[in-house]
Amino acid sequence: MDSQTLTVILCLAAALAIGWLVYQEQLARPLRTRVLELPGCLRFEARTFQVEMQQAAKLVKVHTENGDLSQTALADGAKKVLSGPLDLSFAAAGLRIEVQRDLVAVPGDASAAASGHCTITFTASDALAHAVNKLPGGHESVLRISQVPGPVAKDFQSMANRVNLWAEKITARLEQDHLEQLRIEEELAKAESEKQLLAEKAANEADAAEELHDDFTSQIAKWRENAGFSGAFSEVSTNDQGKIIWFLDLAKDGRITLHANKRTVHTTLRGAKITALGGELEIAVRDDYWTEEDPTLSRFLVLKGIPPNERRTWQDRLERARDAFDGKADRGY
Repeated sequence: MDSQTLTVILCLAAALAIGWLVYQEQLARPLRTRVLELPGCLRFEARTFQVEMQQAAKLVKVHTENGDLSQTALADGAKKVLSGPLDLSFAAAGLRIEVQRDLVAVPGDASAAASGHCTITFTASDALAHAVNKLPGGHESVLRISQVPGPVAKDFQSMANRVNLWAEKITARLEQDHLEQLRIEEELAKAESEKQLLAEKAANEADAAEELHDDFTSQIAKWRENAGFSGAFSEVSTNDQGKIIWFLDLAKDGRITLHANKRTVHTTLRGAKITALGGELEIAVRDDYWTEEDPTLSRFLVLKGIPPNERRTWQDRLERARDAFDGKADRGY
């Protein structure tokens, strides 16, 4: 065999080897996958789709060259369907990924056989996140990526498991936050309703009292009877019809009756705040609804129209009575 023939044979062998390698590459390329660990991010890459788990943003981003998306609006149930290349973002809360083998019927056999391909399904809902954050709109979404080669789907399964575990934790935490939010809102609404009912009841009682007692002296006598004491120091202001605008009745032991703005309270000066406000005196006291958990003081504006020197005398008298009462209470008698 001459050298020329040998050269031709070697060239043909090399061409066959290169062709075989190219063929093997073409077979392997659709099955090649990789997982990238990035700062705050985990990304799975395949030839026809990529999935990215963004931990800081609590999002999952999906790119597919051939997907089928079905979305239903939470507000009105309107549906939207998209197919083809898609770039989507799903909130982690409410997200679930499933990998299922595609089956094909076997002629003459009741059972089905694996086709060698799988379908990856992303099921997501904005309902929980939007409820917690009080956002309008939102969708329920189902994305299907079909005809995924079995080896690629197998590689993706570990990524899906990791995303599902992460999403479940976020969903559970958000559900707890939502339940706590609903509990607080319910308690606030109940408290506001009770407060309004009590205010309406107090206003109705005050209106009824004024209608029944045109003579303010009779009203003062009734208040003193209800309080169980008559103050050693008193001031009252009435309008042109003889109705009481404000009333202040202070006993020497620190008990006090206050009336202003159609509200009346029989209480003590325990923890009271006395503040001069221009031409009035504000007295903030504990009422029947005061508690350690809700230490809100009820405020009364009195002594409007009284000369400044008399208001100062009243302020000194009230502060001394409060301090004496607090001192006795602190000492337990």
